[in-house]
Amino acid sequence: MIRAIFFDFYSVWTPDKFGYYLANAQLNGPEVYKEMYDLMEKYYHGQVDLSIVAETFQSRLGHPDITVGTLTLSKDSVSPEINNFMRGLHGHFVKVGVFANLGLQETQLLNDFNAENQLFETIASPLSLKTTQTLLSQEVFAGALQAIGEPPESTLIVSGNPYTLAFARNFGINTLQFEGLPKLEQTLAQILSSDIPPTT
Repeated sequence: MIRAIFFDFYSVWTPDKFGYYLANAQLNGPEVYKEMYDLMEKYYHGQVDLSIVAETFQSRLGHPDITVGTLTLSKDSVSPEINNFMRGLHGHFVKVGVFANLGLQETQLLNDFNAENQLFETIASPLSLKTTQTLLSQEVFAGALQAIGEPPESTLIVSGNPYTLAFARNFGINTLQFEGLPKLEQTLAQILSSDIPPTT
């Protein structure tokens, strides 16, 4: 039986702008991609701020349109439908968590949002868990499970990222591919009303 669900922040809550720009960086060659990837890891560990990310993306990717403003998120970017959906999960006595690479601004946004809405039990990221490991590491997954207080077999992770899902499966965590909110609502209703774990 599923008793805890982690939602990937960038799939379910908001589009992954950083992932989009990283994908673009691959077109500029492996050296530029490695530089951008390493920069983002520093951002996700709280070592550089958003202005450095924006400036580097501008210069290295040739995108003067990338600014701190275009990378900054606000609580208004979370749709009321997501808010209501998350709140409804508590009626099933399911613990809810966020699992993702988060910088300081995203962590603060989620903390403020949760203080106002009380939607989830924990935020799991390398930054929040105070680890030097990357998101897809045993240490982060173990820390996420400990923070939400459930073993892998009763935990589900919902993400649109195939690498996150594959790593979670290797860790024994149930997974569900995110394919939009309507389908997610339908599939989760079936999962939560049965004792059969998801197979995707």
